[in-house]
Amino acid sequence: MTLRRTHAALFVGASLAAAVLIVVALFEPKAAAAGWLVGFAFWSQILVGSLTLLMIHRLTGGRWGMTIAPAAEPAAAAVPLLILLVVPLFIAIPVLYPWPHRPDAIKPDVISFYLNVPSFIVRSALALIGWSAFALLLPRSAERRGQLIAGLGLVFHALVISSVSIDWYLSLAAPFTSSSFGASVAISSLMAALAWAAVLAPAPAEDPAIGDVGGLLLATVLGITYVDFMAVLVIWYGDLPREEIWFVARDRFPWTGLAVAAFVLVSVIPVAALLLARVRNARTPLRVVGAVVLAGLGVYDAYLIVPPFGAGALATSLLAIAGIGLAFAGLLSCGAAAIFAPREAIDAR
Repeated sequence: MTLRRTHAALFVGASLAAAVLIVVALFEPKAAAAGWLVGFAFWSQILVGSLTLLMIHRLTGGRWGMTIAPAAEPAAAAVPLLILLVVPLFIAIPVLYPWPHRPDAIKPDVISFYLNVPSFIVRSALALIGWSAFALLLPRSAERRGQLIAGLGLVFHALVISSVSIDWYLSLAAPFTSSSFGASVAISSLMAALAWAAVLAPAPAEDPAIGDVGGLLLATVLGITYVDFMAVLVIWYGDLPREEIWFVARDRFPWTGLAVAAFVLVSVIPVAALLLARVRNARTPLRVVGAVVLAGLGVYDAYLIVPPFGAGALATSLLAIAGIGLAFAGLLSCGAAAIFAPREAIDAR
């Protein structure tokens, strides 16, 4: 009975969050749509990042994969849920993105062949369907076949991550572009998945692979810090008004505060903590660092998406992150993790 009440409470919370967002959408559709995009982006990074880690582990092996499996496998199993979550984003394209209304701001050939509503939907749908297919196939494939699927999945991921990242994030400020943004999102998704596993994976305190997970988390934190810093440096050094306007629009309250908070939570605190072996190799400190990184990722996504829509969209962003998270937790508690076959069954094939 207690478990049923927990399921009910999770789904009731998710339903209430969705209802509030629908009400907000009736009066402030832009704020509601921007909030949903933040929530969708935040959770898609955790889910897709978890799938990517599982594919990497299938090819490389290592103790760290066994340690993160209790958290990463259910998250990867939930990747097909993104196909449903992206539908409100498709509906909100005319509200969110400027290019359907301002084709004069972008080159005509770009509008004709790339940045238009049908191609946006097709690219996003193909990426989500492909990720979902690999999420379903990978746990049901053993040994060489599983390695082949993991390799193909990583190639597919490398091909689609840049296009969907530019579509979902950067086209909010078209014609602003960044050639490194796809790499930034790819690294941040791995960071999100490792932080998720650091928080939730129920590894025993004496598990020697905890330090491996902490080291991988440190590597991704350093990676995202480097890639984003170099992108800012190159843009400012190039002194191109079309590129700089993206940062100028965020050079005021509260966006500067979000930028500082994201930098502190995603880079400063995790790097300072994870450089210490006693933090990397200890279960409780690593959980705390993982929670800090996830909070920072939410702030970072809000900084990337919300400014064109006003500070009010920060509240809807928090609501969307919480609502999707409650729905995700409810599905997992109802047995969605069973999509992944038990590891013993795979090994026996």
